[in-house]
Parts: sequence; structure tokens; C-alpha cells
Amino acid sequence: MEESTSKKKIPAGLIAGIAALAVTVAAACGYFGLCAWVQDNDQLLPGAVAVDDRGETVADLGRLTREEARSMIGQEMSSRLFDRKLTLRYGEDKQAELTGELMSIAPDAAVDVGFTAKEEQPFWKLGALWLGMAQEPASLSLSAAAFTPEGEDEAKRVIQSIADELKVEPVDFTYELGDETVTVTPGSDGREVDTEALLTAVEEALAQGKAELQVEPEVVPSAELSGESLSRLVRVEPKPAGVDETGKLTPAVIGLSVNPQEAQELLDAAEPGQPVTIPLEYTPPGTSADESMYYKDLLASVTTNMDGVATRSFNVNRAAESCNGKVIQPGEVFSYIGTIGDPSSRNGYKTSTGYQNGETVPMDGGGVCQVSSSLYYCAVYSNLEIVRRACHAFSTGYIPNGLDATIYYPSLDFKFRNNTGFPIKIVAYTEGGAWGKLTVQFYGSNPDGIKVETQRYTLGSTAWTTVYEPDETLPQGVTKVKTTPYTGYSVDVYRCVYDAKGNLLSRKFENHSTYAKRDKVILYNPLDSGPWGEGAGVPPAVTDPPVVPSLDIPPVQPSQDPVAIPSQDPVAVPSQDPAAAPSQDPVVIPSQPVYIPTPEPVPTDRPPDTSAPSWLFP
Repeated sequence: MEESTSKKKIPAGLIAGIAALAVTVAAACGYFGLCAWVQDNDQLLPGAVAVDDRGETVADLGRLTREEARSMIGQEMSSRLFDRKLTLRYGEDKQAELTGELMSIAPDAAVDVGFTAKEEQPFWKLGALWLGMAQEPASLSLSAAAFTPEGEDEAKRVIQSIADELKVEPVDFTYELGDETVTVTPGSDGREVDTEALLTAVEEALAQGKAELQVEPEVVPSAELSGESLSRLVRVEPKPAGVDETGKLTPAVIGLSVNPQEAQELLDAAEPGQPVTIPLEYTPPGTSADESMYYKDLLASVTTNMDGVATRSFNVNRAAESCNGKVIQPGEVFSYIGTIGDPSSRNGYKTSTGYQNGETVPMDGGGVCQVSSSLYYCAVYSNLEIVRRACHAFSTGYIPNGLDATIYYPSLDFKFRNNTGFPIKIVAYTEGGAWGKLTVQFYGSNPDGIKVETQRYTLGSTAWTTVYEPDETLPQGVTKVKTTPYTGYSVDVYRCVYDAKGNLLSRKFENHSTYAKRDKVILYNPLDSGPWGEGAGVPPAVTDPPVVPSLDIPPVQPSQDPVAIPSQDPVAVPSQDPAAAPSQDPVVIPSQPVYIPTPEPVPTDRPPDTSAPSWLFP
């Protein structure tokens, strides 16, 4: 048997496949080798171009090394940078100018952009990009530049100057506490330039070749103003008066607040920037268990004479009884009308006389103003806050000018507030019958030994004259005084407060009081001859009528007095005590203001520790 020595043949197709694979492997190795070379060759990829600030290509940087690209970009940048000008516009038509001379070129920044773009490409794509088989050009901006140290200092100087001109400090809202309201004045936002941010913006604008840059300051908000924030600021917690561990009296604290919701509604409704008035809410401080310890000091006392008319003295006594024992807590407002009520016959008062339209007429309650005037006198000397007070139309005679207080039910009241921090008790009584005296005293606490004096300046006076008025009903030879006269005065009062050592703490204007003059009117029979002219008869003897009491009622219009009488009030003129009327002799008008010292409060004839009402001193 013949041995077979023939070999098995390999298919041609397989050989071709193996060859193709080998070629493919070799090509792949070569391509990836190219990618590796491109990755490390320190050259920009083809397609990298330099563009100016308008985005136009000015140089092809493809396949250039870092140093070659840096040199080309630097040349292009230098030819453009120094001709640049940037105008900073700010405020109202103001401007400042900066140039490219403040900067130096920074080609490295632009070249770095190109190499960063190369590094971000996928490894397998680098060979194709290098061979031009793919294209992703990198645009290298010629705007890459930065301030020189000197240029940065100059730019900062210009920017700071602009910032100073545009700077507006924010104004926080303010508030002022009144007796019943708080007046809030809204603040305003400020303006401020962020100099660091503007320096960066200027550098970029110069580098990019921009011609203008608008500078706008940022808003700096003022402090928050809301009903809630105002409530927190105003709020004071109430606290009753007491005694500390050393036995010293501590004053009460009156609670104070505003309603946040009401305040917010008023703030929202107001015009921007306009003051807003918001009601205050007071909270009584409460009372201590034993208030008798607070009435050891006599704060003020005054005693005035009554005029001998029984009905008037009755009214004075009745009003005094209504006030006697009245306690005014810290922060509380005392109302005279609220205390005595309607001084009419319906309320137990008697008819006396008063002045209306300058005439003496019967009127209920004549004399009650002697009590209100005494209360005002004591309130001033106790250094209390006067809420409402009006002077009489005519000088009263029973109390110094400028220290009186008239009332007219129900429209004109006398009010004061207890601002001492301690409760105050009123003692008011009469003694001696119709020709007796009225005494009013304020008891409270004066731990610091404060003392009050007043200075009264009579700015001028107006003398009355005699006026004759014919009256055919009078018998011949008889005259009658129809109207008693009063001299007019203009008075300023100052309140001076001293400490326990006699040092002046304050001197403040208290009030301006104007008292009208009233002429003496004499009635005569026109047939008589006399000072009024020639008549048909013989000159009569002038006789004055007996003095009559009067009701103290308010002036028609107290000059410069802080309390205005409402227009709907009846036309009425307050009266004075005729028994204490000024002299009928004309008064010389002084050429300059005359200072008249007011006597200190007259101590009562009754020592407080023995004769005061039993409820005052336990």
C-alpha cells in the first residue's frame, strides 16, 4: 500500500482574512500611536485660530507650539490693546475714561485656552483631528489682557472716586413718642458701588475692546420698618411702683405699645417717605398692696380766698369735694370735668353769675374754675405734664396771672398726666364759710427732692377806660355802673426745676396767657350833664353797684394758648372773681417785659401730719 505524503491545504480565504487582520492591527497600532504623539507633542490642534474682540479670525495657530502661538498672539494683541478706550458712564450724564495703556497683554491665557481645548478631546479622536479628518477649531481670543500693577492702582482710584460720588448712606426710620401717638418717619434705602466687582468688569471690558460701561450702584436696604418691628421697638412692659432691697422707693413703669396690625395698615396706606402717626396703647402699671407709703411728700399746696357770695362758695366747695381723695396712678390722665361732672343745677350746683359776650349773666356753677386753677397751680409745682389748659379771658385776681385754668362744660377741660412714677393723691377742701378759703394739695413721692419754681414775665398791659352809655330808664341825677373794669395783661410763664441741692435742672416755657381788658361802662340819663356831655339837668353822683360773684368760663379765643376752643362751642367769655378785681385806676404799660416772681405754693394752715384727712395718713 502506497503511503500518502500529501499535506492538507489552507483555504485561501482564511489566509486573506488573516492578512487583513494583521494590516488592521498594524494600522490601529499606528493610529493610536499617532494619537499618543499628538497628545504629547506640545502643539495646538489644527483649526486653532486667534480671534479679535469682534470675533474675526486674525491668525491660524494650528500645529504651532506653545511658544510659537504665544509670540503670534502677543504681536496681534499689542497692535490692538493700546488704542482702546473705555468710557465709564454714571450718575446724571457723568463719565470717566480708562485706556488700554493701563493693561499688559496676557497671551499665555489665550494659548492656555487652546491647549485646554486639546486636553478635553477624547484620546481616540486626537489622531483624526491632527490628520484633518475631523475638525473642532479652538478660537483663542486676543482679548486676553490684565492690568499692570500701576494700571490697577489708577483704575482703583477712578473707580473709588465714582463710588464716592454715587454712595448714598441708608437712612433708618425714626420715631418720636408723643402723649397719645408715635410719629414714624420712614427711612430710605442707600446706594453703594461694589468696587471689586466693578474693577473686574472694567478689566474685562478693556480686554474685550468695549467702548462703554454703565456703572449702576447696588441698593443698600435701610432698617426694616413694619408694624411688628415698630411694636418691638416701642414696647415697654408695665411695672408697679415698689421698694427695693435698700428700702428706697422705685418708680412705676407705664406699659407702652402699638398694635402691630393697625400700625402696618397705617404704614401701608401712607405716601412713600411721609411721616405716619400711629396711636399708642398704654398699660397701667398696676398698684402695690399698700399705697399709703407713697403719699408722704407734700408736692404742692395753694390756698386762695373765696369772695363771700354764698352760692359761689357752695359751688367751690362742691367741686373741691369731688376732687378730694382722688388718686392719680402713674401715667393716668386726670380730667377735671371727668371728676366734677356737669357743673349745673341738674348735678347739684347752684346758680351764680358768669360772663357771656362780655356781659354778666346768671349761670350755673359759678366758682368751679377756682378749683381747676388751684389744681393747675399744684400740677405745675409738682412738675407734672399738662395735657390741656386754657387761660381765662380776664385776669382772675385770686391766683397769679399765667397759673389759672378755665373750663367750660363739656367742650373745654383741664387735664394733666401723672408722670412722676408714683401715685398722687389730691386733697381739696374749703373752710371758713362764704368768706373762707379753698386749699388744694398734692401728696405723692419725691425721693430725689425735686423742687419747682416759676418765672412769670408780664410782657405788657392794657389799661381800661370809662365808657358812658345813655339809658333813658334811669332817673335824672342817677348813674349806674353797668360793667366793672379789668386791666388786660400778656404773660409768659417758665417752669424751672431744681435738684435737692438747688442746681437748676431745666427751664422750660410753660405757657403764654393773654387776658383781655374790659372797659368800665356807666349808664346815665341823657338829660343830665356830666363827663359825657351837656344835658338838661344837674350833674349826678356816680355810684358803683355792689360786687357780685361770677362763673369762671373760658375765653372766646385764648391768644397763643395751646388749647383751642372748638368752633361749635357756644360763644362765651370766662369770668373772674369781681371781689378781687384789679384797681380801677389806669395802669401804665411797661416798655419792657416785667419779671414777676411767683410765690411758692402756700402751705396749708393745717399741718399734714395732724389735720389732714384721716384717709391720707394711715
